[in-house]
Amino acid sequence: MISLDAVSTDDVAFLLKQSHFSKLCSQGTLVKNVQSIFISNTYPCHSSIITGVHPNRHGLIENVFSQPGKASPDWRRDARLLKAPTLYEKAAEIGLEVCSIFYPVTCGAKIKWNFPEVPGEMGMVERASVTLRGGSPWFILSSIVQNKKYLKEIAEPHIDAFTTHIAVDALLKKKPDLLLLHLLDADDHKHRFGPDSPQVTDALKRLDDHLGLLIDSAHQAWGEENTAVIVFSDHGCLNVSNSVDPNDWLRADGLIRKDETSGAEHFDAFFHNAGGTSFLKIVNPSVEETARNLVLNYLSQPSVHRALTEQEMEISGFDREFIFGLEAANGYSFGESVKGSHGYSLAHDHYQPFYLAIGPDIEKNTVTEGGCIVDICPLAADLLDIPLWAMDGKNKLSGGAHHVTIH
Repeated sequence: MISLDAVSTDDVAFLLKQSHFSKLCSQGTLVKNVQSIFISNTYPCHSSIITGVHPNRHGLIENVFSQPGKASPDWRRDARLLKAPTLYEKAAEIGLEVCSIFYPVTCGAKIKWNFPEVPGEMGMVERASVTLRGGSPWFILSSIVQNKKYLKEIAEPHIDAFTTHIAVDALLKKKPDLLLLHLLDADDHKHRFGPDSPQVTDALKRLDDHLGLLIDSAHQAWGEENTAVIVFSDHGCLNVSNSVDPNDWLRADGLIRKDETSGAEHFDAFFHNAGGTSFLKIVNPSVEETARNLVLNYLSQPSVHRALTEQEMEISGFDREFIFGLEAANGYSFGESVKGSHGYSLAHDHYQPFYLAIGPDIEKNTVTEGGCIVDICPLAADLLDIPLWAMDGKNKLSGGAHHVTIH
């Protein structure tokens, strides 16, 4: 299972002109214009893909924690935050061996060979410590020693080159029954340069090269007839020309105040910014009525498209802590300055992800569309002959009855 972060259905037209992706499509079914989940950010999306349920059920509602006053909030990387069964847990229950490389929210996960993704602002020593404690130490250390030449910088595209070669080594030497790999090149360059930039085109070419290397290695390890592949994305990415922090409005209206002595800010309320959306939380209950009245005025801001619906608040899981949500207008994002962003509602054009599946009972050279990314988990479970459990998603591609061992 290979995740191409932030690669949208629109990007598929370019990928179909690349040798490896086009060959894979001829061998399986490509599903375009798939609905993401809300909110459409990397960690909630990958959590929905690996559990088959929406965020209100698995509990991983956002990339980072809500920590007002902290410039770089902590990421929700710990697998214990997930409140729903995962594909990798169910695989292990029936004796399958799992390898995960940079898959989100896997720190501390019960995975045999685990190299977790550890994002966020921290020093090299702390990151190394968190990674080793959260994963499989000997697998991580040996992977670094064997593949360090590919990590010329701790930045894309070098990180993807590094993790791809770790995955190749794992396929050939460990031969796991289930491999999870998260590739970030396109997402990184869309944020920095915009989704339509030439830098993103270059990233898509590199991703195609990685796919070729990975599939060749999988076939060497298991044989083509015993290999199933799912290549998927989590969300799209929209162009941004202006980034706004709604907390500046609360500062202007006195609900965030700076202590003149210490310089620290005191929060009666605050907005948690999630790129395409922002959510209002009340810290001091005595200001709730005032805050509710103010937020209605904020709807007239040029950067605001609309208020989120009760249904959106509920399915996202944000309704448990936050009283109101805003969606950014076209060309805007909430939070740090970027050229491209996600976290928007699901109705936008040029924003839908995709998935591509190859395996038994899956039609070849077929293109279809629709469904949701929660459908990927039951599909993977069926391909691995893992008994299904309660999920929101449905396998729309394969029958699930196999006569060979599939990896």
